[in-house]
Amino acid sequence: MDLELKKISDNVYYIPGSTNTGVITEQTQNQVNFYLIDTPGNAEYAPQVLKLLENFAKNILKQNWTLKSIITTHSHADHVSCCSYLKEKTGCDIWCTQEERGNMELPTYEQAIICGGWPLPELQTPFYQAEKILDITLIKESDILLCDGTKITFIKLPGHHFGMTGVLVKTSGEKTENTVLFAADGIFGREQMKKYWIPFMLDVGSFKMSLDKIVETKADFVLPAHGAILKKEETEALAELNRFAVLTTEKSICKILETPHTAENLLKAVFDENNIPGKLGQYILIGCTVRSYLSYLYRSGKIRYYFQDNLMFWQRVK
Repeated sequence: MDLELKKISDNVYYIPGSTNTGVITEQTQNQVNFYLIDTPGNAEYAPQVLKLLENFAKNILKQNWTLKSIITTHSHADHVSCCSYLKEKTGCDIWCTQEERGNMELPTYEQAIICGGWPLPELQTPFYQAEKILDITLIKESDILLCDGTKITFIKLPGHHFGMTGVLVKTSGEKTENTVLFAADGIFGREQMKKYWIPFMLDVGSFKMSLDKIVETKADFVLPAHGAILKKEETEALAELNRFAVLTTEKSICKILETPHTAENLLKAVFDENNIPGKLGQYILIGCTVRSYLSYLYRSGKIRYYFQDNLMFWQRVK
């Protein structure tokens, strides 16, 4: 697949793909600086990213260029897979939040969390586990103002992962002023939801609050990391679909737990009810997500647990 650059507004673009990559341009007197928001989901695309930026700078903007930094919204492999190559070739900075730093520096952390122990070798592959990234710049809460007036604001969007951040970019053109929210995995596109009705998340309650924050943020355009770009009026509808998916999963688990289940048997019931094939990747990812739902529902007072014959059972509170 050949990568392409699509314009959203003045100085703001994106590279469509399995993981959408945001591109911010900062034009100075001598050159154009590029800031990426995440990277394509496969490390094989890294050379294409550099070629794309080079062609755009030289052929369209008629300027020299540099890749200043990559803003990583969170540390999952499908968002950071090109970072090591791009940093090696350009010397760019890699930015992330404090909460995501540990997994960037030691990606095994992520696999241990998902697996609930030391990861299986089948999961220690580039698809699931990114390369180690060191020399990281931590994202601060204060806004960043580029020399051409573009303002970058970081918006906390936890839930899908520990310290995930959205990136709000505000630009001022000759006639218009636009804001674009790169929403990371805080909201999932329609096709993504159709394919994965139970998306991965670590904190269900925080995910729901982040959906509200995305809707409340004043942005002319919203770009999920996985999905089509949205105009302001389309964002609420997609957020409602995401909320419905979460609520459906909550109700499904509560209904199953009208009869006591162990977490393992509950997972099988969820797979059966949603016609999900029990393959390793889905089993591990959805297994982690279902355990997160159990924690959320327990903290909400909707389910309880007890031990019997050295087994931990979960049951709906009536």
